[in-house]
Amino acid sequence: MARKYDLECPIAGTLDIIGDRWAILILRDLFRHSARRFQDFEATLPGLTPSVLSARLKSLEGDGVVATRTYETHPPRLEYFLTPKGRELGPILLAMKSWGEKHVRAGDTQKPARAKNR
Repeated sequence: MARKYDLECPIAGTLDIIGDRWAILILRDLFRHSARRFQDFEATLPGLTPSVLSARLKSLEGDGVVATRTYETHPPRLEYFLTPKGRELGPILLAMKSWGEKHVRAGDTQKPARAKNR
């Protein structure tokens, strides 16, 4: 998988794994529910196409953040869950939730004024 950011920077490296809107929302769902099936994600993430969902899940699995287990053998069906590495992202998501409750839900979405060039 091609990396987008400079992996010498830990923040950039983290963004390379979870810095996508859908990846963050997939992780949110996995924190809310211990395991999810593909159709569960489709139900809670409107606008996410099956092909993008599949790609994000494979990417998160490839990065060791999400793992799968079979819940049905004929036809084979998987459920997704967080690995210990994935669960360590909990404080990041909680910080995002807290910030969102403070600034987004409160209506504080106003952008700061830009200084004019002289």
